Amino acid sequence: FGWSMYDWANSAYITTVTVAVLPIFFEGTVVPKDGFLIAGIRFSAASLWAYIISLSTFIIFICAPALGAIADFSASKKKFLMAFCWCGSLFATLLFFCGEGDVWKTMFFFLVAQVCFVGGNVFYDAFLPHIASEDHMDRVSGKGYAFGYVGGGIQFALSLALITFHDRFGIDRPLAARIAMAAAGLW
Repeated sequence: FGWSMYDWANSAYITTVTVAVLPIFFEGTVVPKDGFLIAGIRFSAASLWAYIISLSTFIIFICAPALGAIADFSASKKKFLMAFCWCGSLFATLLFFCGEGDVWKTMFFFLVAQVCFVGGNVFYDAFLPHIASEDHMDRVSGKGYAFGYVGGGIQFALSLALITFHDRFGIDRPLAARIAMAAAGLW
């Protein structure tokens, strides 16, 4: 149950922050309409988003073999899982403090959150053989996956409602998006 609940919780991050809210917030609020200047080159929000996703993927590509070896051979999987979980949650929650023009801060917070999310999943997945016998592994894995869909879906639905009906809550849309991202980190 605990293993499945981890998927319940971390799916809120990937659904709300990475896929739905932050990309739109990044383009519509954080990055100026005419782009962001880095080393004399003007980058659009979409380009910056693609670069930051690519960088996070590259970091995981480089680190995953070492993380996998640590997961396989250490007696500290749970410590690593918790460190990645807490760090990723912290940086996802810190996205609340990003606003108009906070391009570097937003990219950094997201990069750390994303790397921690994927890195934490290495250790999360490494627990499956220890909590389920070979004949129950598919069932337990499927249960975790299902819990993830439900947890991520509920948190995303609540976030979408907050953003859609922001005026009824007496807040503007950017604040609603920031609250939704912080809520995903806390979830």
